[in-house]
Amino acid sequence: MAQKILHRIPLRGFIVFLMGWIFLGCAANLPKEAEITQDLPQTFQNTPLISIKSESQTETKLDPTEQIKALFEDSTLNELFDIALNQNLDLQIMNTRILQAKAQLKSAWGALFPSVDGNLNANESHTRTNTTPMQKTQSYTSSVGATLSWEIDLFGRLQHSKNARESLYEKSLQDLENAKITLLGEIATTYLSLLEITQNILLTQENVVHYQNALELTRFKVENGLLDSTELFEKQDMLTNEQNTLESLKSLLEENKNALLVLLDTLEIPFEIESQVTPNIAKELHLDSMPADVLLSRPDIKAALFSLYAQAYTKANAKASLFPILSISANLNDILDSNAQASGNLAWQFASSLSAPILNRTQLTQNYFLQDAILQESYLTLQKSLKTALSEIENTSFNVKSTDLQLQNSQQRTDNAQEYFEFSASRHLVGLIDDLEHALNSASLNNSKKSLNTAKTENLKSFILLYKAFGGDLNLTLAQDTSKP
Repeated sequence: MAQKILHRIPLRGFIVFLMGWIFLGCAANLPKEAEITQDLPQTFQNTPLISIKSESQTETKLDPTEQIKALFEDSTLNELFDIALNQNLDLQIMNTRILQAKAQLKSAWGALFPSVDGNLNANESHTRTNTTPMQKTQSYTSSVGATLSWEIDLFGRLQHSKNARESLYEKSLQDLENAKITLLGEIATTYLSLLEITQNILLTQENVVHYQNALELTRFKVENGLLDSTELFEKQDMLTNEQNTLESLKSLLEENKNALLVLLDTLEIPFEIESQVTPNIAKELHLDSMPADVLLSRPDIKAALFSLYAQAYTKANAKASLFPILSISANLNDILDSNAQASGNLAWQFASSLSAPILNRTQLTQNYFLQDAILQESYLTLQKSLKTALSEIENTSFNVKSTDLQLQNSQQRTDNAQEYFEFSASRHLVGLIDDLEHALNSASLNNSKKSLNTAKTENLKSFILLYKAFGGDLNLTLAQDTSKP
């Protein structure tokens, strides 16, 4: 009875079942997003520190470049962004890598289709024999032909190679986006540093004058026995420290100028630093996304994910290489002209071959194990990148709140210093305090202003770090008024 049932099963159906089973065994197992993010927490701890404001207007989400422009709304900074996006060498390098990946993808696509080569041959020969009588012969032949070769991708080896190249091409696109976000963040950071340093240089130069006056007044009082000589050493030390601070600031200014020139790939700074005013944050943030959604949308994480996919396909390719290879070839040849045989003779040949690795299976098997180990490394690398990105978001979210509090404290300190300076200045006008104390009060006010400049810059930089941590997506939108037609 069992034999009758087996005889009823069509041979073609059995072959289809067998081939389907083989293809299933060679399929690439891509990890799912749920598996990749299962170990991540479902809420951020520190993003609630940043205020979230809901709006009733219809909103259009901005791309990363427009988001950082909207974050500051500084025309000079926007101009720097545009210059860098057009001229930066790192972006140009990334674009060439995209072209390379695209060419490799097209090459892998081409391997899936038959290869046809054409040929045109012409042959002419002359012979002579030294016999009596002397004989001369001449022969010529011209022909045209074509050769076809095709590897039938039974087990998906070529398809997996194509899919791997496609994943690497997608990775190159994400690498470019990540490079853009990093570049925009670095330009904004360098720009803010230049403004802070320039402002603090001016205040430090004023302080050098104040401390020089204080030193001369102290020396005069010491020489007249009104002060102890230790006061002279103290004022000299204050002057020296301020002079060293000035030189350090000048060095930092030069370093940041050169760094900006490299980022812009220009020969000179395209704006007057002294005439710029430090911008403010112009938008409120809406950080209410889940970690998995946010992290997987970061370009660097996307690039690592595509790299993982590429390695999964490479492993499947190595597995498919263990199975036989079926190839088909055909030759077609037509004699155009000949003095030895009739023209128009057409010859063709069709052949197929099935080859399988025998003696080199150890090498192919070990290559499969190697690709499997690399795939595991890629997965662990992605997990590490995800957790590192998560910690960056947590750190920068907390840092935004912390630097904001520091800015408030510095502002309070500067307000107090300003109030005290105005009070002491009025006393100086009526002669209740001398020039020495007034010079020291002026320097103290400038020191508080320098601290305020630094605190404001650090607060702005914390938003830039937050922008980079979220992969250029701070959920900034362009509000559209729905009441207008």
